Order: sequence, then C-alpha cells, then structure tokens
Amino acid sequence: MKPLRIAVLGAGMIGRRHIQTILALPEVAELAAVADPVANPAQFQLGGAAWFTDAQAMLDSVQPEAVIIATPNDLHARQGQLCCDLGIHFLVEKPVTASLEEAGALVRAVEQSGVKTLVGHHRRYLAAVEQAKRVIDTGALGALVAASVMWATRKPDDYFLADWRTKAGGGPLLINAIHEIDLLRYLCGEIRLVSGLQSHAMRGFAVEDSAAALFQFDNGCLGTLTLTDAGLSPWTIEQGSEENSNFPHTGQNAYRLAGTKGSLELPVLRSWGPRIPGEIGWNKPLASTDLAPRYRDPYQAQLRHFQRLIRMDEAPVVSVLDGANTLAATLAVAQSSSQGRPCAPVRFTSG
Repeated sequence: MKPLRIAVLGAGMIGRRHIQTILALPEVAELAAVADPVANPAQFQLGGAAWFTDAQAMLDSVQPEAVIIATPNDLHARQGQLCCDLGIHFLVEKPVTASLEEAGALVRAVEQSGVKTLVGHHRRYLAAVEQAKRVIDTGALGALVAASVMWATRKPDDYFLADWRTKAGGGPLLINAIHEIDLLRYLCGEIRLVSGLQSHAMRGFAVEDSAAALFQFDNGCLGTLTLTDAGLSPWTIEQGSEENSNFPHTGQNAYRLAGTKGSLELPVLRSWGPRIPGEIGWNKPLASTDLAPRYRDPYQAQLRHFQRLIRMDEAPVVSVLDGANTLAATLAVAQSSSQGRPCAPVRFTSG
C-alpha cells in the first residue's frame, strides 16, 4: 500500500508525537512538511521534510494529500475548513473544535467536501480498549448497567507557568476528561443526560482543578466520572496502560463496567463472572480472568488506520461527527455545573 504524503500543522507536544510516529513508519507515511509559527526547527528530526511558519503557505507549496492538525484548539475549525476547501484529508487533534458552533460548521464542511477525516482520540486504538469493546459487543457482560471512571493525578506546579493553563478551557475537563468521555461513549453508547460539578478549591485559578459528572446513556446505563489534576493517585488510564512514557506504570485500573451477566476492568483488562456458569446472584461466587492484551503504540495504530481510511476507504474509528458529539458531552459537564441542573448534550447528526 502506498505511503501517505502527510504534513503536520503544529509542532508542540502532540505535534512532535505525530512527527515521530510518521518517521517511525515509512511504509505507512512520508513526512512532507511541518508548519509552526514559533517552534525552532533545529530541535526536530525532520527526515528531510520542509519547514514553514505559515500553514496556508505550506499547503499551497507542498500540496500534501493528508494533514495532521495539532495546533491550539481555536485553530482547529479554521484549518479543518481550509483542508475541506483544498480537498485534503485530515486528522485533527481533540477537541475537534473549540466550540459547538464551530463543530457543527466543520461537520457540514466535511460532508460537503467528501474529505476523509479522523479526530485524535487515540485511546480507542489501545489494544485493551479494542478488546473491551469486543467483549461488550459479544454480550458476554449482558446489558450494561453501570460504569465508573477515576482519573486523578497531580500536575506539577511548573505546568501552570503557561498562562493559558490557568484560564477557562485549559483545565482537566477539555484536556483530560474529554478522552474519558469519548471512551465512555465508545464503550457504553450515546449520552442522553449529564449532571456536572466543578471545583477550583485547590489552586484558586479561573480554570477548574477537579470535576465530577454523572451520565445517563440511551440504553439506560448510568456512569460516573471523577477527575482531578490536583490529587496524587495511581488511577489514570495512562498509568495503567503504559500508553504514555511520561506516566510511570502502576498497573491499576481506572475503568469499571458492570453488566447483568458480568463486569470488566481496564486498562489492565480483567473480566468478572459467575464461578459456576449460570449461577448469578450476590450470594454466588465470582471468578476473574485476566485477558492481558498485547501492548501496542496507539499513535502508530491510529496512523495505520488513517492510511487504510484513505487508501482502502475503511470506516473511520473517530470521525469529525463522532468527535463533535464527544465535545458536546464534555461541554455539557461544564454547562450543568454552571447552571446547577442536569442538561442534555447537543447531538450532531449527519445529513
């Protein structure tokens, strides 16, 4: 299969990860160019790719067949629209856009242009998540009843030297919780109703340092999410899955899903069910099975899928439409928190 000729917009932390992934998989993609207005190109191994400070100039000059958008959130809509106008396939990092209005406009632009898209919710490509999805879809857990997620870590004080991280939009809801909410949608179904709370008590910044949410899914399942970037714990999916080398491995589970026939923990994948088949009840013994999926780099799996999406018309794992609905559910947590009542997330549809 012919490698994709890809350009990367944005050379920050996530852009760098994409650049490294492309260079590591020459059979999948060729790095054609990188554009960033402030980064120093001398700090990067570019493998001969061109460097630009302006996105439009790069696209006009290089004319890549695909683009990875890893710029600040407020540029996602504009640069996604530019790709649609030029007929360039793109992968845009999460959140898909900075607002629901922008998300709706980008969904329409993608449908009208016919370009193929992905949103960078890379955790869907974790082997444990893929296997968990298969277990759920087989009906082995029965009907899902409840789900709980804990994401708790202590970001260092110097993390907040960047001013934008102390302001609304720079906190754990849009940066971290959006990943967990995307996985809850992926594993449990669409979210019908959200109740949310936020706290600023630990640091006193305008941005939240902690949040909690209660979700009602279309299928009747209920879910909870508790997250904080001010509390030290072993309970994040990064620490449990080894997806990010910056997080020391703890081997602890952050997700628990309960069904009428059994339960599942992840990312250290463990299933629970009746020790004696068919004997289900609170006074019946349980047995656990460690499913132990083999580790793989989710960014590499995502890039391989991006190649198949474009070359083989494979269905997108996370389309712009899908990413827009994850954004809507995430923003509903903040809306519910500010209004003091449950709210129904906006739901985007195709057509």
